[in-house]
Amino acid sequence: MKRRIFLALMLLPTMAQAHSSKLGNIAIGHSWSLPSTTAEAQVMMPLLNSGETSDSLIAASSPIATSIELRDADQVETEFVLDPHKPFPMRAAARHLHLLGLKQALIQGALFPLTLKFKTAGEIQIQIHIANKPGE
Repeated sequence: MKRRIFLALMLLPTMAQAHSSKLGNIAIGHSWSLPSTTAEAQVMMPLLNSGETSDSLIAASSPIATSIELRDADQVETEFVLDPHKPFPMRAAARHLHLLGLKQALIQGALFPLTLKFKTAGEIQIQIHIANKPGE
């Protein structure tokens, strides 16, 4: 339990300094994608549910992709469960949002819109930063 609280406290200052958003009890940290000139890309961001009950990320969409899958490595998931007060990290080749059918190249330094849909919290549109690593 102490480890979870420590991780949550470490995550929140980073989210406040970076490009972050909040939807109800869901805090969304710096959202970013690696540059890509192919038809696919990965989007990563830390999430934190500060509520007392679980919520789930159930879908994502963007006008620059034909579809977006929730993935844990190469496994397609139907939802990402966000347990209360437990940080939910995403990173390349692990848990991430996988964009398919990109309609444009993702160029470093650019932004694109992405909508996240949560089971309880609802929907929010965020901006994805294209960078070689988080925080660039």
